[in-house]
Formats: sequence, C-alpha cells, structure tokens
Amino acid sequence: MQSIRSAAAAGVVVAAVLGSVAPPAAAAAADGTAAEEVWTGQVVATHSRWAHGKTTIVTESVLRTDSGEEVTLRQPGGSVDGIGMVVLHSPPVLRVGDRVRARVALARDLAGRVSRPVRELHGIGPGGGAVPFVRTEATKTRAQLAWASGCALIHFHEAGTTHIEGDLEFEEMRRVLIRWRHDIQDCSYFDLRDAGTASGEVGLDGINLVIFREDRWCRPATQDEPEVCHDHGAAGLTTLFFIDDEKSDRNGTLLDADIELNALDFKIAVDHQSLGPAQLCESDLANTFTHEIGHLMGLDHTCWNGSDARLNDDLGDPLPLCSMSAGLPVEVSDATMYNYQDCGETKKSSPEPDDIDGICAIYPLADDPHECLPAELDTGGGCTLAGAHDERGPGTLLLGALAFLALLLARRPPGSSQRRRERQGRRATRNSY
Repeated sequence: MQSIRSAAAAGVVVAAVLGSVAPPAAAAAADGTAAEEVWTGQVVATHSRWAHGKTTIVTESVLRTDSGEEVTLRQPGGSVDGIGMVVLHSPPVLRVGDRVRARVALARDLAGRVSRPVRELHGIGPGGGAVPFVRTEATKTRAQLAWASGCALIHFHEAGTTHIEGDLEFEEMRRVLIRWRHDIQDCSYFDLRDAGTASGEVGLDGINLVIFREDRWCRPATQDEPEVCHDHGAAGLTTLFFIDDEKSDRNGTLLDADIELNALDFKIAVDHQSLGPAQLCESDLANTFTHEIGHLMGLDHTCWNGSDARLNDDLGDPLPLCSMSAGLPVEVSDATMYNYQDCGETKKSSPEPDDIDGICAIYPLADDPHECLPAELDTGGGCTLAGAHDERGPGTLLLGALAFLALLLARRPPGSSQRRRERQGRRATRNSY
C-alpha cells in the first residue's frame, strides 16, 4: 500500500503550503463543493455539545495557529452528559494539546452562519503490533462497547438506492445479517434482526438506520447546524452512540448505531451488477455492509492508521501500522475488519475466524440475557436521551458518540488525492466498517 488516506484524515499530507499566516479566503470549487482552508497549530480548548435536536454531538475546538490567530474547528462526535459519539474513519475528535494540520470546509447552516467542519487531520503519531480481533472503546473512559440486549434491530431506510435494480439491495443486506448470525451461532447468543424499512436520519433516536447517500455524501443541514460531509474516499460510515460515564454501571453500553453508504462517489453493486455510473469505483454491497455490521456489534479495525487512538487487540498487543512497507501481515490486510478495500473487492463479504472470535468473546452463549429489546435510552435521571429535554439532572449519564467512517481503504499512490476526482473509476475506499 503506497498511500493510505482515511476518512479519519489519518496520515494524509495536505497538498498546500502551510505558513504562519492565515490562508486566503478560498473560492468554492468549480464542481460546487465547499471552499476549503488549511490550518496548522495547537488545540487550546474544546467544547462538546448536543446538536440536531439533541440527536447528535458536535465538538468545537479552538486551534491556535503559529501566527497566534485562533480559529474554531467543528467535528461530529465527542462526549456530553455521559453519552459518547464516534464517527469511525472520520477524523478523530481533537483534544487540548494536539498539534495538527487541518483541512477544513467553509460551511453554512440554513440560517447562513459560517462554521469550519474538519475534513482531514494530519500529525498524530505512528506504531506497531499484531491483531487477532479488536474491540471498539469509549472515547473518554475507554470502556469496551457492547449492546446490553441479546440483539440489535436493524432498520433499512425506505429510499434504498437507485444503483440496484428493484429491491435487491434490501435482499442483499438481509443476506449479510443471516450470514453473520449463522457464523456466530455456535458460540454467541447475539442476534441481528431485520426490523423492516423506516424513514428518518442519522442520530440518537433508538433506530439503528442503514441509509444510502446518493445526492450528497453528507448529513443534511438543519436550521442551526451546517451539513456534515464525509471523506469522498469512504465507501461507508458507521456512527455509534454509547454510555461514556465511569460512574455508571452501564458504561460502554451501546445505545444506537447508524450506517451510511456512499452511493455518490461509488457505484453500489451486487454480484458486480450495478445501475450506478459506470466510471465510478465499484463498492460491493455485501463487502462493505459486512464490515459495517462488524462495527455495529463492537468490532474495530485490524490495523492503526496513525490518526486516532491506537488500540490493542484481544491479546493486549498494540495494533500494527496500516502499511505494507512496515511489514503488515497478509492475514491483517485480508481480514473483514481491515480498514481498506479495493474497487470491486468481495473478500470481506463474510465474517472470518477472528471476527467470529471477537463477537463470541463480546457476546458468549454463557451470558445470554434471553431477551431482545430496543436499547434503553432513558438514563435513569429522569431524562430520555433522544428526547427534547433542555436540562439534565445530576443523576443523568454522560453519553459518547463515535463515528466510524467505514471506508474501504483506497490504495492510492502519493499525490493521488489531487487526481481522485479525475479518475474516480480507479479509486478504492476505506472501510468505515
């Protein structure tokens, strides 16, 4: 792998001259995408808050540049009121003390207010290790994430995708759920249940939604929040909400999981058949969705992209760096939960032994709760997390949200980010699985 460009903006060198002066105001690109800026500096303050009617968490970080200016950067994710949110394969949420180079968009909410959502980060360090299976951890407390119930109820957005004939996309995704259940049934109680179609959006609402994005690879703007756009090299994205409060006996409990699939920059295919634009990189639906479901159940990636927190595998070893030149084992790059995929790839369309071991360790038969219920969003302090409450009492929990940009890793040579739009048909994605 010559270059890895994560939706989490890990390890991507921004093709811009970084000086000690503020970048000039950038004009919108010819294709209509938002204007961009590049900033370098150190994070001196952060603040996380609820947004989108208290269904999403955003973190605003103050970056002090080398020239002494301060700019506020905006990211989805963070931890508020004991709830955490993470967007996998999206740039990791900044912390005070981080020194980074950030590529940001200039975006407006529906009221016309300008903000700077982060598109890429560069500058958070390297490492090495080995990977049997890896579990996702809470943002603050580092608790390992899992569902409390014996199942997860999966809703498919009723719009589906125009890339697949008829309703075959729903049939294919149901086959993925069946395959996961079949492969783990001898050692795990966990069930993935098809809850039918639904409408709605990504957010903490107790509905685990799978949605295709065809018009914009973004979450829509609202009256008080700008749209949140994702890395165009990402084939998919999984957002997890969970309890992130060390004082709670529910710390690490998953509350909501939403999956977004990129049908703007990729043609979605089933058995290499697609009605999507012929020039686009093919994203096999089973390949991408199998990986994303692994994230939904609590599995993380098999290697470290150098951007977000470096996790350990189940043996306690640190993850290896996602680089073939660093001697990445083939079994890591062939794993279902490997961070990247190639155009037209199908080898991740089924769980492998390490994935099965991981799910069976998280949800062993001996711990079967013998119930299948929606996640409990009431924190116990009189507040329902998905509700429109303005205040939270001292007994309520802190929430965390992680956005795992389920990218099928694009294997691109250095400098390819500039050529990507001209050569979409050759692009490979990162798994935001």
